[in-house]
Amino acid sequence: MPRAVVEQARQVTTPLLVLLQWDDEGNDRRLALDVFDAFGSAEKTLHANTGGHTGVPRFEGDSGTRFFNRHLR
Repeated sequence: MPRAVVEQARQVTTPLLVLLQWDDEGNDRRLALDVFDAFGSAEKTLHANTGGHTGVPRFEGDSGTRFFNRHLR
């Protein structure tokens, strides 16, 4: 991963919810985890689900809604 990406990720301090499809054919799992680790947020959450890029479970929509409701009040 380019060092510039790591430095930029460290500057992100807002709460994060990251969805990771474990079997995503278009995104490297290890790189996704490395970027997640690099974020400077004190509150960051990772939801990992089995399946490919387009296989995000429907319940993750509810998770996103709860996340935004919690942080946008």
